[in-house]
Amino acid sequence: MKDKKIELNYDPETDLLEIFIGNPVPSYFNEIDDDLFEGRSKEANELTGYKIFNLSKRKKQEWMKSVKISLPANVSIN
Repeated sequence: MKDKKIELNYDPETDLLEIFIGNPVPSYFNEIDDDLFEGRSKEANELTGYKIFNLSKRKKQEWMKSVKISLPANVSIN
């Protein structure tokens, strides 16, 4: 498996957590659960990330069960 960069962005004003996997590519998002969207690349249909709306209103355990990312992965926090 090829290592991919993972980027996490949280916006407290919109209560939105975005998880980006790999380099940015044109993607589409489908809702896979309430306020949970999965992104896939338009060209290869590969997983590109997740968007979790209303994060603070969800139980931590609930949303963590919904997002699974294969490891190893490179994570950088800025």
